[in-house]
Amino acid sequence: MILVVVIAATVVVCGLVFWAGTKMLTTPGSRGSGASDALGNFIDVFDPARARADLDLKSHKNMGEVLPSPDDDDDHPVWKVDLHRNQVKIPRHR
Repeated sequence: MILVVVIAATVVVCGLVFWAGTKMLTTPGSRGSGASDALGNFIDVFDPARARADLDLKSHKNMGEVLPSPDDDDDHPVWKVDLHRNQVKIPRHR
């Protein structure tokens, strides 16, 4: 009789833990963020090379092209391109 009660209590407790864990991981908000962060960081522990590669790929999304800002006193020569004669005329600096 005691064995049946222990098995029933174990099934009920496991069911509640499973339900609470699923609800905590699937609901947005601050309630489940700690558990989902802890479970999400397993990749850092067991496969650190993959975690670094994922971070590197995420950083590529934020990258931009580095271009020099034009200054007012920059005097670049104006190139004249003639596509009919296949010529480019570049004026000399004085």
